[in-house]
Amino acid sequence: MELTAIVGLAIVAVCIVVLLRQYKPEYALMVSLICSVVIFAAVLGELIPAFDTIRSMMQQVQIDGQYIEILLKSLGICFITQIASESCRDAGESAIASKIELAGKLMLVVLALPMFEEIVSIALGFMAM
Repeated sequence: MELTAIVGLAIVAVCIVVLLRQYKPEYALMVSLICSVVIFAAVLGELIPAFDTIRSMMQQVQIDGQYIEILLKSLGICFITQIASESCRDAGESAIASKIELAGKLMLVVLALPMFEEIVSIALGFMAM
C-alpha cells in the first residue's frame, strides 16, 4: 500500500470518527481502532523486504540470529504498545494508556535480558584477562 493510500485512508477515517463522535462515541472508537490496525498491517507488509535485508546483512557479519530476533520483537512491541496506548488516549483513558506503555517497557527489558547477560559475561571475561 502506498503512502498516499495510507494517508487517504487515515483522512477518511478521521472524518468518520469526527462525525460519529458526536452521536455514537463507541462507534468512533471502533473506526479509529480498525483504521489503526489496517494501517499497521499495511506498513508491516511493506517492511518485510526491509527485514529480509537486515537479516541478510546480519548473516554477512556473522551475528547471532538471536540478536535479529530480539531487534524485530522489540520493534513489534514498540509499535503495538504505541498503537494501543494512543487508542486508549483517544478514548479518554490516559491512565490505562500509561499502564500499557509501562507494560511495553517492561516487556522490552525482559526480552533483552539474554543480550544483557552476554554483555556482562563478555565484560567479566575482559576483566579476568
